[in-house]
Amino acid sequence: MIILPIINSTFYNVKDRHFEAIKPQLMMKKVNVMLRDGTVSQSDTFEPQKATAFYQRLINFLNDQGWTTTGVSRSNTSDLHRMYCQFTQDVGKYHLHGYFGIQFHALPYYRVNKRVIEIQKELVEVANKATKAFTSIGTRGNDIVQKELEKVGCADMGFEELFTKLFEDKELLDDLEVKALTIEKEFPEYEEMHNKKIQLFAELNDLVIETYQTSLVSIDYNKLMQGEEGIVTYFDIEIIKNQKTKKRDSYINAGIITKELTKQIISKINEVAKILQDGAI
Repeated sequence: MIILPIINSTFYNVKDRHFEAIKPQLMMKKVNVMLRDGTVSQSDTFEPQKATAFYQRLINFLNDQGWTTTGVSRSNTSDLHRMYCQFTQDVGKYHLHGYFGIQFHALPYYRVNKRVIEIQKELVEVANKATKAFTSIGTRGNDIVQKELEKVGCADMGFEELFTKLFEDKELLDDLEVKALTIEKEFPEYEEMHNKKIQLFAELNDLVIETYQTSLVSIDYNKLMQGEEGIVTYFDIEIIKNQKTKKRDSYINAGIITKELTKQIISKINEVAKILQDGAI
């Protein structure tokens, strides 16, 4: 919440400076990627580490000017990523809170590597073998269960009657479960294929890369929350109601802010603008 036209003007100046300073860090470049079907294509991406380094340098300068910062933060929700830094400072009985950040999307691809195709083929082979093994296990299991039911005179029972019998006879149910679990030991290749599948998926996951895309437009807090791509800048000014507890109120009566405090607030915001404008970061 920015109040007073003169403070608003100062804020918009910072917003413009932030936009111009971060924009070079978001320059897109072409990279080769592989699609799921093995097709090699190109995707646009920027390098998030450049933006991270930019915000870290900014934080260092802000710390030197007496601002309290929380470091460079990142949050991800699905493919939507957010990188930002926050900084605060008290001016008299007013609390200034600034937020600089970018919101962008991450798109997954594979590295250009023939191993991706090889793994996919191996996974198909494993799946086919596993299906055959599972069928064999099922057939073997049915035979064992049928023989056990014959031993206890339950082979000719209908489904509902058998269900009731198993529900009431826990010992019989437990015995059948033990027999069923031992069947897989007769088919060690099934466990081998299961482990092979896990190993192949892990290897395939290591070949996944992400490209990062955003829009070089300024967005406000509302658009940030709505998930739009872009560069976000905002400042809040709150009144400190209690210095000991640091309790604050977002409602401010603009008419009671003295000229001296207005100058101090503008001066602090201009500190940030000057850091961005000087290009030292």
